[in-house]
Formats: sequence, C-alpha cells, structure tokens
Amino acid sequence: MHRDKYEIQQESSSPRPTLSEKFASAYGSIRGILLGSNLTGRKAACPESPFTEDAQLTHFRKEKEGQLKPKSVDFMRTINREAHRTSEYELGNLIIRRGQPFELTVHLDRPYQPEEDDVVFKFVTGSRPMQSKSTVVPVSNVGEANSKDFWSYQILATEEKTITVRVTCAADAIVGRYQLFIETFHKTQQGELDTYRFKHPDDIYLLFNPWCADDPVHLEDEQQRLEYVLSETGRIWMGTIGKFTVRPWNFAQFDDVCLMAALSLLERSELGDLARGNPLTVVRCICRMINNNERDGGVLVGNWSGKYDDGVAPHAWNGSSAILEEFLKRRKGVKFGQCWTFAAVATTLCRALGIPTRCVTNFKSAHDSDFSCPVDFHWTSDGKAQRQMDEHIWDYHTWNECWFQRPDLPKGYDGWQAFDSTLQEVSEGVFTCGPAPVKAIKEGQLYIPYDAKYLFAELNGDKTHWSVDQEGNMTVLGTEVSAVGRNISTKAVGAISREDLTQMYKYTEGSKESKKVLEAAARQCFRRVPPIPDTNSQDVDFQFSGEGHRSGDIGVVLKMRNSSGESRIVDVNMCAVSSMYTGVPLNQIKESVVSTVIEPLSESQVVMSLKCSDYINGVEADAHVSVYVHASVKETGQKFMQRQTFWIDKPQLELQAPTTAQVGKSFDLVVKFTNHLSVPVTNGHLNVDGPGIQRLASVKVKKSIAPGEEIKETVQLKPRRLGRKEIIANFYCKQISDITGIVDVDFVAESKV
Repeated sequence: MHRDKYEIQQESSSPRPTLSEKFASAYGSIRGILLGSNLTGRKAACPESPFTEDAQLTHFRKEKEGQLKPKSVDFMRTINREAHRTSEYELGNLIIRRGQPFELTVHLDRPYQPEEDDVVFKFVTGSRPMQSKSTVVPVSNVGEANSKDFWSYQILATEEKTITVRVTCAADAIVGRYQLFIETFHKTQQGELDTYRFKHPDDIYLLFNPWCADDPVHLEDEQQRLEYVLSETGRIWMGTIGKFTVRPWNFAQFDDVCLMAALSLLERSELGDLARGNPLTVVRCICRMINNNERDGGVLVGNWSGKYDDGVAPHAWNGSSAILEEFLKRRKGVKFGQCWTFAAVATTLCRALGIPTRCVTNFKSAHDSDFSCPVDFHWTSDGKAQRQMDEHIWDYHTWNECWFQRPDLPKGYDGWQAFDSTLQEVSEGVFTCGPAPVKAIKEGQLYIPYDAKYLFAELNGDKTHWSVDQEGNMTVLGTEVSAVGRNISTKAVGAISREDLTQMYKYTEGSKESKKVLEAAARQCFRRVPPIPDTNSQDVDFQFSGEGHRSGDIGVVLKMRNSSGESRIVDVNMCAVSSMYTGVPLNQIKESVVSTVIEPLSESQVVMSLKCSDYINGVEADAHVSVYVHASVKETGQKFMQRQTFWIDKPQLELQAPTTAQVGKSFDLVVKFTNHLSVPVTNGHLNVDGPGIQRLASVKVKKSIAPGEEIKETVQLKPRRLGRKEIIANFYCKQISDITGIVDVDFVAESKV
C-alpha cells in the first residue's frame, strides 16, 4: 500500500477521484465484506448518505443572479495542523482536534455583504448523516462568542471576494471523517432568499484533544501529552522478574495507514456515530477489534505455539504500521501476534485518534476469570511435576492504559483506564476486557465496569501446590502467597527507563490495606481457598535461584540450610523444560533426582547445569527454560516446591548511521551482530523499521554465524518526513529472538545538510 494512493487531489475539475472518494470506497468495501449485502429485516433500507445525495441538493443549484457562490476553500492546512499538533500525520488532509478553533478562508464569486448575505458551514460525518443524529452539524456565525459547548464560527476578515473565519468545534464532537458543505443565503430586494450549496472535495479529520480542558481525554501535564500522544516510538517491557528485556517499538501513529486503520476499525465494528465521540466506547471498540478470532474479526491472529510458518512470527514485527498496512490490504486478520503486539497496535490506534495511551507490563501474570481460585500446581508423591494438570502464570503480560474521564461512574474514577486486547475472556458476548479504572482495580471493586474483575485477577493471587496420588486423590502441600502481580512496568516519561506502576495497581503485599482489599474482593466472587494443613517442623531453609548467561548456558542451584541439631535427609527432584512466556511447558530437557544428607547446623546445595548445546536447537526461538524443583525432608515431611523461568542474556545490535539524512534521499544503515552463544546460529533474519522511513523487506542472513563471529549487514533507507527519528533493527534466528538495536537520525530538508 503505497503513499501515492493517498495523495490529496488539488482543487480542480479533474475527473481523478479525490482522497475522500478513495477512502469512502474503502469503507464501503469493508462494510460490504463484513456485513454482507442482505440486511433485510436487520436494518432499514435507506441510502448510506442521504444528506449528500444529488437529489437532496437540486433546489440549491438553481442559478440566480445575486447568489453568493463559494468557489474554493483554503483550509490553511499548515497553520491549522501546526496549531493542532497534527503536522506529523502523513495524510495531507486538514486534521484537527476537537474543542480547539481553526481558520478557513472562503473564496467567493463576489464580495460578501453582511447585510444581505449569510453563510452556514455544515460539517457532515457518518454513513447516514442526519441533523437529528448530530451527524450533520450546522455552524452559524455567533459574532464574538466562542463556546466549546457547541460548534460556532466568527468572521475574522472580509477582503474583496474572500472571507476568513475561525471555526470552533464542540469539545465532545464525534471523532472521525467529515465532509464540509457551505450553504449561502442571499436576501433579495423582494425579501426572498436565494440559496446555494458548495461541497468541498477533500475530507477533514477530527480527533480527540488532550490539550483541551473540556475534552474528556484532557491530560494536564505537557510532558505526558508528548509521551503518550505524540511519541512515535517507545519501549515495551518483557522478560521475567530479575531479567527484564526491553523491546523497542515503532508505534508510527502518524503513518497514513494507521489513521486509516483506526477509522476503518470503528466502521468495521459498526460503532454508532454518536458513540465515536466518547473515548470509553471508542477504546472498548478498539480493544475488541485488535484480536482476530472465529467470533469477531480483528487485526491480529494470536499464536503462542512457536510455529509460525504460515505467517510472520510475533517477534519479527518492529512496529504497528506494517501490521496495519497488511490488515488493510488483506482485510482479514494478520498472522501473528502475542500480548505485547496486541498492546502495541492498540497504542498506535488510540494515539492516532488522539487518546493518551501507554503499554503496561505485569510480571507474573495470572489468568483467572473472576478471582475465584488460587493458581494450582500439581506434584506426584515422589516429587515429579504433573505439568499437564497445572494452571499457568505468564512470565509477563502486556496490556494498555488510556487516560480519560469516566462520567458514567461516581466521582474518583477518572484518569488511567486499563484494557486488555489479548484474546482471553468473553465480556458481554465478545472477546474484550476493559477499560476499567486503575483505581477500581487497586481497591478490589470487581463490579466496576468494564471487567475490573478480570484485570484484578491477573494481579492478585496465591499459588497452591497439590500432591496427587495414583488414584487422583489430592492433598494440599502448601501455598505461595503473593505469587502474581509483580513489577508492573511502563516506559518512563521522556526517558528510556522503566517506571514502576505497582503501587498504582495494588497495595504493598501483606499490608492492612492489601488484606482489606483481598477480603472485599473475595466477598464479590466465588473465591475458594483450600484449607492449608498444619505444618510440621520447618527446620530446613530452602533458597532456589539461577541465572541464564549470554552464552546460552543456564545454571540453577537449590541451597539448603539445616538449622536443627540433627541430620536431615532431603530428596530433591529437579526438572528443566522448555516453555513459552505464557507458562505453557513444551519439551523436557533434563531431569535430576538426588538425595543429600545435611549435617546439623550445616548447609548443602544441589546444582543443575544446562549447556546451550543441550537444548537450544531443540526449542523454539521464543521459548525459554523453566525449572521445577521439589524437595522433601524425610524426617519431618517438610516440603519445598517452586517453578522458575530463566531467560538468557540477550546482546544488543550495534547500529551505525549518519547523524543527519535528507528527506527523499537514501542513506546507509550498518547493522552489526555478534553471536555470543556457544553454538552457531542459523537462518537469521534482520528487520528494520522506524517512523517516516520507507519500509524494507526482511533481510535474510544466508550464512551460519559461528560462536564469537561478527557479521555486518548494510541496508538502504529513505526518510519521508522531517524530524529526529529512532530507527529500530531486530534480529532473530532459529536459536534466539528479540535481538534489537536503535539509532537516532535527524531527517532534514536538502538545503539544511
């Protein structure tokens, strides 16, 4: 999908279709494909755009002497877009934010006479525009008044055959694509009114306005507005506790396809026109339309299997623009995505519409539809993990927050609203979750809409261990409290660092406030906590830890200290398996069963070592290693059970580029990768992306890269837009993924080099 498809047509009599007509055609095609042609009995049969039908305009087109006829309109795009902070959008149309004035100059066929002439601007939106539905908005001259509660305009200047006006749109106006009609009324000497209607060929796009105090998405802090609305790139936190991985992402909300996709999805969802002025309904709609499944069409098809041969692996994407471009081309779900790509695309769509949005990552994330049960793990009587019976705790899970007011709720719930577009639970008949006020989640108010209970369950819960005998009978072994909801993270404002949001979502573990919240939440659901048996002597202290190294080697150790005055025999079972970040186990890699004697007041340890060559070629590139450990003290029956996931250290790509590059001219980017693994890497691919640069196909690295070997790849990039931009490179291969690097380049006009 090339940019020249969206170039704005100049005002002329040329028969070439305008951008508006192309966009309308795309909308119509999408509606036809998704809704079908036979809507009899479901919707009343009527024209899609009754207001704009030629038949409706006949009486306006009678040629009479003295009529005031607009010839053209200067949208003052440069001035207005700069004032509305929309200059970066690649679509050349007038793009403005609601609740903020903008200026137009109307060129007429004769001078404007205030005593005899009147001008009414009509802004028209929706597929069936009608004034009764607020989708035809007549805007009249109100003199000096300039209220943001309703649309109005005032004349700034009249000169020869032109009038310059300042239009103010309502701060709660419908967001989307508008057409402009200008109606003129001329009072004749006989007291009659001669009327004329002019239609401008290009569309106007109206967005939410975080800079307007009357807009529900208003955000006071300018630095936050720059970060959560205008920042084109960002960081998404991944990995596991103790070893965070940071993934750069090109949100690219100003790319032409991104705004098109956002508006197309609102159309595809059949969200009512009036609802498109409410950030709550818009965000809930986008949340639903991100994921693609058999019930609801959407942008991305989820895949956590590690098998991506019939699509693009989730870790291969660098930005949202490529995903949305593919979606608009195919008009069906793009393969493939995972939670963090869902959240990244949702961020793009919301920011493109003007809603402050950020990605949020929760480490150790549970999945429980209503906070009803602890997360259960199962073990045989001899200490082996029954992995097929276990529930799963994700190493991390990424969702979104949007900032807006909640007038549908009692006071106190404005601000950050969490929503989760990953396909997990059905809410009101569709796969969606949220938005729910972060405050309601923290306070355990599970009844607050939308879906606070689901998000609360991802953050709060214990881990219960069960012993399963040969007949399937189960006995509780013990509980790990506060096992989920840790290190909740987002990118800090104005910095490439992590901001911890944990205190926004939950009180300090074990505090009075935390206990009160958990008790209140338990009363609102069917939570069942199994009785924990009385523990016998606990005189052996256990500490389980490990480390994944850059070489790919992994070492884990179980340290044991006997604090009693007698010897203790401890049976230890360790099992290493490959697993996805969702906690789903795949293949067993290694198992170790040992018994050790710990002398009184002494220490001992059991070690398991994994060489990179032992497992790396037998697991998926985006899989990791989980180790289950079960220890039992023979003399006392004391048990210790734990599961930990270990991610290896991942190197960074080194990127070399000129400090400046000219818009429209190619420049070289050199990408350097060094293989730090102790085995060769094969089937490598390199992807490069960034805001306002021409997208490249994936570069395949044909040769095998030996341990310690360094390779360099040179790619040519061509910038499209001015400004300082981050270029993101991403390398993945059969053995490892998510190897990234960034570099800043200042894109300048030719005369400034």
